[in-house]
Amino acid sequence: MFRKKKILAVITAKGNSTRIKNKNVKKYLNSSLLEISIVNALKSKYVCEVCVTSESQKILNISKKYPVILVKRPKKLSNNLIMPDYAVVHAINKIKKKYDYIILLHPTSPLRSYKHIDEAIVKAEKEKADSLLSAFKTHSFLWRRKSKKKYIKPINYNYLKRPRSQDNIQFQENGAIYVTKAHIYKKYNNRLGGRISVYPMNFWESFDVDNVEDLKNIQLLQKSFK
Repeated sequence: MFRKKKILAVITAKGNSTRIKNKNVKKYLNSSLLEISIVNALKSKYVCEVCVTSESQKILNISKKYPVILVKRPKKLSNNLIMPDYAVVHAINKIKKKYDYIILLHPTSPLRSYKHIDEAIVKAEKEKADSLLSAFKTHSFLWRRKSKKKYIKPINYNYLKRPRSQDNIQFQENGAIYVTKAHIYKKYNNRLGGRISVYPMNFWESFDVDNVEDLKNIQLLQKSFK
């Protein structure tokens, strides 16, 4: 059933990362963050085609080693204020093919495997979801300080009627996998819309590379699990 679906995986890989220079092509174990995402997307049983979109010619040149579609992204879609969704829509329009699902993969989730991608696709299809996000379960009690305010307020529970932590189940988006029906991107220019489902991942699989310390710590974690 799933093999009949036309599924495109889009890897959004900017060259002008701010916290870590050239983050997406930084060495990670024996590869790079970019290549780990490409290889796992290509290993998927259900993904038909893989696209790498970037404004960086260096990233596109590295991607040429693999059987992927390359899309040169305009610089106006590559700054830190632009959401990756616009880069995905730009890539879809450039490719000019019809797909049932679009899978958005960020290179900064190196612990996400091809098995996770396949399980997420199956879950979205079985649950007839229009879009799906990966997340991990948390029982945290969250507080927030409003801008320029001295005191804080809870945002997901009432401290006067404190629930048991095991009953306070939340899902925290981890940014690893987004499965979206193609028409949702066309309608909303967004990875999420319509009936939204969730694909739970373990907390330790959800780590995202945001800075140099993340890069070091996640590599140590992955080595220890191997």
